[in-house]
Amino acid sequence: MPQASHLLHAPDFTLRNQKGDETSLADLRQRGPVLLAFHRGTW
Repeated sequence: MPQASHLLHAPDFTLRNQKGDETSLADLRQRGPVLLAFHRGTW
């Protein structure tokens, strides 16, 4: 698995929040820097 770099750009994607509203990564980038964090585990 290649090591991630802080200079990599994620491809645009759209997800729904808990209210059902859609938000895209491009929308968030327009507001400023975005940090994506993925947590692996069970709930």
